Amino acid sequence: MKNILAICTSPDRGGLELYFVSFVNFFSQHNSIFTVCSSNSFISSKISSPLLYLRKNKIIYVLIKIKSLLNFIKENNIDLIHVSWTKDLFLAVLLKKLSRRNIKIIYYRQMKITRRKHDIYHKFIYMNIDLVMTITNNLRKECLECLPVSSDKIKILKYGIKESDKTADKSKIYHKLSIDENKFTIGVFSRIEEQKGQHLVVEALNLLYNKNIQLLIVGHCMDEDYKKNLIDAITRYKLDQKIFFVPFVDNPRDIMEVIDLVVLPTYEETFGLVVAESMMCSTPVIGSNSGGVPEIINDNVNGLLFKSRSSSSLAEKIYSIVESKELSDMLIKNAEVFIRKEYDYDKHFINFKNILKEHI
Repeated sequence: MKNILAICTSPDRGGLELYFVSFVNFFSQHNSIFTVCSSNSFISSKISSPLLYLRKNKIIYVLIKIKSLLNFIKENNIDLIHVSWTKDLFLAVLLKKLSRRNIKIIYYRQMKITRRKHDIYHKFIYMNIDLVMTITNNLRKECLECLPVSSDKIKILKYGIKESDKTADKSKIYHKLSIDENKFTIGVFSRIEEQKGQHLVVEALNLLYNKNIQLLIVGHCMDEDYKKNLIDAITRYKLDQKIFFVPFVDNPRDIMEVIDLVVLPTYEETFGLVVAESMMCSTPVIGSNSGGVPEIINDNVNGLLFKSRSSSSLAEKIYSIVESKELSDMLIKNAEVFIRKEYDYDKHFINFKNILKEHI
């Protein structure tokens, strides 16, 4: 395995950043891996490899730091640059072009592509990327349509999901969150912003008002106006005693393990890490029928799909699980088999190494 410089200067703490932390920590046990990240970021607090910091991912800070980064690459015999965040591609290409080493760049694309990128700048960037990996078939198709990259340079590498230890204490968690253990509990785990679709679940619960259901909205708020609109709707629907906000938690699986259902209402999720993690926690899942989610959820087999952006469709799916323990148990059983076969944690990194051997 080559010496790796892993770059992710994202200041956020979502699925992309969580994956990057797992990637770095896994390879730090077996290989020489070094990390470039933002100082005082979520990533910097979670990884164990040697760190190099960028104050900001802006051209002026990159240029100030470039000499020290090039010296570091030379001193540590870096062969491979791994990039997770799109905004880090310029830095990676700059290091490749200025370094005298034969460095390869691997870009692990995890986010949806919203437009074609065939302008001069992006052609320059992508001509210097040696391999693009995507997390789903759907995202690979987007890359082929939107990026100036040949098909032989785009490979699919599914996520690896760690096994759940299933040691969470339901009573303690429910007590800490001040919620009722006797109510059917739904969890939504994502940043609070409109495209994540939390309002759809609020509206669905309004349609199911007479049911003994409560909802946890777990995640960091990215849009205060949107959250205010959510709170206004909750008050208008008289759901104040049924819906609770929980700030970002480091280990959401502790909550996933002890609730009754996880819903991913996002308009179009590229992958749906929450869905895969919930399956690993033996918790039934409902996801939006769009993006990469249908690659994980086989409707009525290992989970349920609802019509994207439709609160009434979502309400119907929630109702079916609330009313049928037999359906819930069947979905859980099939999901456990599926997730261990398709998204095994160790297998993910073995596949990563095999792709490198074959194509780099």
